Amino acid sequence: MANRSKAKGTAWESAVADYLNEQLGQYRPDWKDGERAVRWKDPLDPDNVRRNVQEGAADIGDLNVRPFCGENKAERSYDLAAYVRQAEAEAKNAGMPFGVAYVKRPRAQVEDGYAVTSIRTHAAIVKALREAGY
Repeated sequence: MANRSKAKGTAWESAVADYLNEQLGQYRPDWKDGERAVRWKDPLDPDNVRRNVQEGAADIGDLNVRPFCGENKAERSYDLAAYVRQAEAEAKNAGMPFGVAYVKRPRAQVEDGYAVTSIRTHAAIVKALREAGY
């Protein structure tokens, strides 16, 4: 890629998707073995975390993490309000109930990055979890 910022963002999206798939049990344990290993236990499972293709004006976010629409940010300085606003708008476009911004933490592992939502979204998540019996 010619654009270093774009390459950095793409690497962050891929790292978050891989981390989430591993943590959510979507990948086969040995997926990194071999040259062209199939990552997913079931490639057709809608719960697989996948990177989205950019859609322009009606963007649907960077990652589908059902029931979340994920917007990934790997920038030097943070604008959390803009990230959350963008994630929530893209969640609507994608038909997902929740928007979340996955923000890269400098010089840290993927799992130490930030998942940022509005308090409105947080309350909706808590409500959904309680209704599900948690």
